[in-house]
Amino acid sequence: MIRTAIVEDVPLARERLRRMLAAHDDVRIVGEAGDAAGGAALLRSAEPDLVFLDVTLPDGEGPNLVRALPAEARPLVVFLTARADHALPAFELEAVDYLLKPAGEAELARALDRVRRRLAPGAEESESHVTVRNGRRLDLVPIDRIEHVEVAGHYLCLHADGDVHLLREPLAAFAERLRPAGFVRVHRSALVRAGAVRALVERRNGDAEAELASGARIPVSRTYRAELDALLKG
Repeated sequence: MIRTAIVEDVPLARERLRRMLAAHDDVRIVGEAGDAAGGAALLRSAEPDLVFLDVTLPDGEGPNLVRALPAEARPLVVFLTARADHALPAFELEAVDYLLKPAGEAELARALDRVRRRLAPGAEESESHVTVRNGRRLDLVPIDRIEHVEVAGHYLCLHADGDVHLLREPLAAFAERLRPAGFVRVHRSALVRAGAVRALVERRNGDAEAELASGARIPVSRTYRAELDALLKG
């Protein structure tokens, strides 16, 4: 049973979320609050497994309620927000997901599936999307649509469905983030999703070139080739 708390200042929004959660037999609501003070008390007393948490509350910011808890006492978090550009705290705090209000049943079901996977003993949770800042907006790029990643100066170029998204993050750290989703480093400046590789073309000295589903060709250094070969054989 997933012990769940709701911290949301709009009564109608709480009621709607409560009604949608009632359709999930493995969810039990252990408390609700409409402001930051009540939410902080609720998280301390009820010790829920999961909290649906509004980013902006009348008397404070929702993310601060989570930051105030010891790491070992933090519940899984699904943030609620009315604006996509308020989603960044969700990813800074490693939230399971965030729902853009008013969220529908499909979005809620997706978030709960991620919660279940995270709570499963021994489960390794992979991210479902990468958040990329584009001026004042945040673009959510589904990881399963990213084909390959290349370094360009201080940025990473994420190639997804013919578009290129820029992300400022070290390649090594990003490779670890995407490892559970089947990405592998193939060069000092490139990652590929193993499922997107259609062929390997041999080059000299043990190097190769990966031909991807889009037709892109990515150099594969012999230094990194063993891991890619193992994934492809698997």
